[in-house]
Amino acid sequence: MTFMIIAPIKALGTIWHIEVFDTDFDQRLLHEACSKWLAQYELRYSRFLIDSWISVLNRDRVILTPDPQLVDLLQLSLEYYQKTDGVFNIAIGEKIANAGYDTEYSFVASDDTSIAPVLPDILSITGQKIEVLDGQLDLGGIGKGYAIDTLSAYLTNKHDLPFHLINGGGDMYGTSDQGSPIQIHLSHPTDKTVSIGTTEIHNNGFASSSPFLRKWHDPNTGKEQNHLLTINTHATYVVAPTAVAADVWATTLAVNLDLSVPQDIKSLAVSKGGSIKKSNPVFNLHILS
Repeated sequence: MTFMIIAPIKALGTIWHIEVFDTDFDQRLLHEACSKWLAQYELRYSRFLIDSWISVLNRDRVILTPDPQLVDLLQLSLEYYQKTDGVFNIAIGEKIANAGYDTEYSFVASDDTSIAPVLPDILSITGQKIEVLDGQLDLGGIGKGYAIDTLSAYLTNKHDLPFHLINGGGDMYGTSDQGSPIQIHLSHPTDKTVSIGTTEIHNNGFASSSPFLRKWHDPNTGKEQNHLLTINTHATYVVAPTAVAADVWATTLAVNLDLSVPQDIKSLAVSKGGSIKKSNPVFNLHILS
């Protein structure tokens, strides 16, 4: 195995690690290029930035002659809304903000108990116009996966580096190590220093999700809240054909583990205490309780 890891990049609220299974490239120039790419992506899609495309849609309700990438990302979001029977819904932005996960990171719930609107009813997309009729969009659960997939294509097509692993805060896409699968470790749901097993990815995406990653104690209600707005206490791990699919299904199954999934989605669910709730042979697990 011959590989190089470029210096970590901070973007989209996490740390990015990019491994390239080659040595014939300029690490400094690649780091600079990937940093600029991720910064531009964040400027486009973060709901925490007031001039992002998502913030413009949430505020002004319309974007004319939208960028094709934005059209593609929102179309995918609509498709996954249908595939997950509405469990995955990017129109959850207002509900998340009212729970305390707002742009000020107040972590204090409001009295508003808003319900996320039906996405196809409020989101209209054409090549000429995108319109949001109600609610607030939030790309959590798909935005990072989409970034990983498109950054992978950027490395292959623009930098001629087809053998790589992109790790954006634990969500990944790996091509191969010069044709061989890439082994990754699975972190314990609540202790990221502990490995519960391994899996391999080869032109696959990987993602995990849990209510333990972003949680807070609301001083007004005295209750513990999380960014998934779920009372479930299990973590999910998904291997899928793309990072987008892995991202979406990891989020979805963390909310509803009983949902039927396509055959190409391989999932694992582990309780807070470490017991297995659902598994697949692609995950090589250590002994769990």
